[in-house]
Amino acid sequence: MPQSPSLVYFADPRFSGGTSTALDAELTALAREGVVPGLCPVLSAVFPAPRPLHPAIAGHLAEGRAVLVDPARPARVPLVVVHHPRCFENMPAAPCALEAERLVLVLHHPPVDGHGAPEYDLARIVANLREVFGADPVLAPVGPAVRARLPAPLPPGCTALAEDWSNLVDFDAWPFRAPRAPSSQIVIGRHSRPQRNKWPDSREAALTVYPAAADIELRALGSSAEIEDDFAPLPGNWRLRPFDPDHVKDFLEGLDFYVYFHGSDWVEAFGMGVLEALATGVPAILPDSFRPLFGEAALYAAPGEVEPLIRRLAADPDALAEQARRARRAVERRFALEGFVPRLDRLFPGWRAAPVPAAPRRPRRVLFMTSNGTGLGHLTRAMALARRLPEGTETAVFTLSQAFRLAVEAGFLTQFVPFHRLTGAGNRPWNAALGLELSDFIALFRPDSLVFDGNVPYAGLIDALDRHPEVRRIWVRRALWAPANEKLIERSRHFDLIVEPGEISERFDEGPTRDGRAAAVPPILHTQPDERLSRAAARAELGLADDKTVVALSLGAGNNFDLARIRERLLAALARHDDVEVVELLPPIAFAPPAEGPHRQITLFPAFRYSRGFDAVISGAGYNSFHECLAGAVPALFVANEAPEMDLQILRARHAAVAGWARMLRASDRIGIGAEVAALLDPEARAAMLRRMQRLEIGDGAGAAAGLIHVLSHACRAQRGLLG
Repeated sequence: MPQSPSLVYFADPRFSGGTSTALDAELTALAREGVVPGLCPVLSAVFPAPRPLHPAIAGHLAEGRAVLVDPARPARVPLVVVHHPRCFENMPAAPCALEAERLVLVLHHPPVDGHGAPEYDLARIVANLREVFGADPVLAPVGPAVRARLPAPLPPGCTALAEDWSNLVDFDAWPFRAPRAPSSQIVIGRHSRPQRNKWPDSREAALTVYPAAADIELRALGSSAEIEDDFAPLPGNWRLRPFDPDHVKDFLEGLDFYVYFHGSDWVEAFGMGVLEALATGVPAILPDSFRPLFGEAALYAAPGEVEPLIRRLAADPDALAEQARRARRAVERRFALEGFVPRLDRLFPGWRAAPVPAAPRRPRRVLFMTSNGTGLGHLTRAMALARRLPEGTETAVFTLSQAFRLAVEAGFLTQFVPFHRLTGAGNRPWNAALGLELSDFIALFRPDSLVFDGNVPYAGLIDALDRHPEVRRIWVRRALWAPANEKLIERSRHFDLIVEPGEISERFDEGPTRDGRAAAVPPILHTQPDERLSRAAARAELGLADDKTVVALSLGAGNNFDLARIRERLLAALARHDDVEVVELLPPIAFAPPAEGPHRQITLFPAFRYSRGFDAVISGAGYNSFHECLAGAVPALFVANEAPEMDLQILRARHAAVAGWARMLRASDRIGIGAEVAALLDPEARAAMLRRMQRLEIGDGAGAAAGLIHVLSHACRAQRGLLG
């Protein structure tokens, strides 16, 4: 029988700050001891809108330092650790079959704020945990500030650890800098998430600890429009920047003092930012509330005492250096990773005992739903992701695409429902019918996750998901939205995760999808460049001449944009070149007129598999065709579909032309066709395109996205109450 891990974490991997940092440290400490714990992601009520997974947690899973645990798989585990109380503010949407012999609830946040107002209902959470895991939880405050705000008496059915579950830091990753004396310009700083109450209550209070002095500069990592508006006008010596977790070490390197004061209602549960500063040798000046946690490692002052203390220490380099060394010794002694496993051994003797054998692993089930689309992009991408899911995953397709037979032929359990424009049905009754059809299909297939690929999450889709709250829901949503679609962005709230396929032109995107809620992956391709046929094999299979320049014409279905005239003009321009063979590639849902003249028409899928057989392509600038051409280094002339409901294909085409990867032509162009076709047929021009395209690094977006879907398919969904 397979074994379940002896230690299993339940945590929401979407926390971007201290909670995920703490879990990352514990997973690292366990890995160094050869312990591979289980991890069950929790989709909690903390985040009503989708957010990406914390990269460090995703990295532990990808590298095998933690294994995913299925909450529906019966198992009895020696130790279960729940990171953050709000993970189980609600009961899960589906039963949890995992039982805990011992259960720890790590309190990363106090139950009341600095004014005594409730932050969460601890008694309710304790009751939920007792029922979910069949064990009485032990409360583990991360620091004295949380412990001091626990209710007396504690809620029924729980106890509290006698010692704090302190956050830890890898001191090898935070090297101690050499002590230094401040120059004539004293630099003070702080970093935190851009949360307003992590700053002093008012501008006046802020200026008391962050003075507007000519010889003192404030650098803050973690600003926002709200913070800057509240403190306007900003003093000339303040340098405020958005938070960037990848540059904290460089930021701390430039500071003389770390000064952290927050609002009166905020309770800093631990203070990971302070610990990082102390670890690197930056002296920290804090309010007295931090003394029980950091002791001699930090300096403490009332707001009005901060500036005099800074100036006094700046004038005494020896005292400043000694304080930095004392701080490093103190925090390394108390907060090093090496102390974590001994802590578990001390608090939970025998936690590494072999767990009771678990039930056989159940394969994940993933249902892909795609919109109708004017081309094949949505359905093709869904099939690409299904191909890359771990072996044994069971998949099905529910699609509105008329190309549904591609999914059937690929072996997927498939249901096709025509879009309302094809049936003549009104929008409202069609959505009602869609909701019923999809709900029935979900009840039949019983997926762990539903992955929707489309621009519009239909009302019927949302209704069906509401009927099945246990299903995790992921939206694969392209970027480069046109302004006409902006109002649809609010439908993001109905999903647990948004995956955004990478865009080579993403830095020019100014649309509504740039909200930071999506998990961005590299471009998603159905066929990888190295899966293509060789030039000789492709030409032989398609019956193409070896001694001619072969141009593939692939403008797309043209179902919502008139491409007929530009098609005729392009074919006429190509026909003037006797040494050129033209093959028109028709998608399965295209209704192109029959071929006239010497060129051939072929219905081909996936066309990219044969692209080495073409010397050049005249193509639409849809997501798939654009990224396939660039990933495969296929010289192209792009003709964008500029229908208002489409993504901004014209932006992609212009970017490629300016960067020298391709040529571009607008569908309305009547004058430049001959010149653009001639440039595409010029061997030297094509060689230049190839050299530039070969510098691109595309990556494996399908694999990355499939990994995220797999993680979410193991999640314990506790976002909504039992009534939905």
